[in-house]
Amino acid sequence: MSLRIPLRLVIGIAGAVLIGSLFMPWAPGRSGWELLTIADIFFLIVGIVALAAAITGGRLGVFRPDVSLNGAADLLGLVAIVLIAWLAILDFPAGASRGAGVFVALGASIGIAGAAGDYRVLRGAYWFPRLDA
Repeated sequence: MSLRIPLRLVIGIAGAVLIGSLFMPWAPGRSGWELLTIADIFFLIVGIVALAAAITGGRLGVFRPDVSLNGAADLLGLVAIVLIAWLAILDFPAGASRGAGVFVALGASIGIAGAAGDYRVLRGAYWFPRLDA
């Protein structure tokens, strides 16, 4: 018997964890809300889009009929991974140690991007779907 977790559940949990990580310590005595200036709003948006993709099944189009909420969550999750890695490695306050919130946010972003990604292209599907239907 194999355990299959629905990807919607993974996206939703990871989105909630990403939002929750903003309340955790990112540096000694400072939460993500206190440490970050604009990136915290971006991470909140990524979490909200991930929750919306989980609730709706990711099938609703965003601005175009061929871009779904899953695609938006995947793209935003990838940008969040790069941004968190950049902040943690290159742009962290001097002398401050990284708190648990940084690593929780990175894991949640990886979860969002990994679960929302469309891997059918790797199995031979077309890169750009036909829109004539």
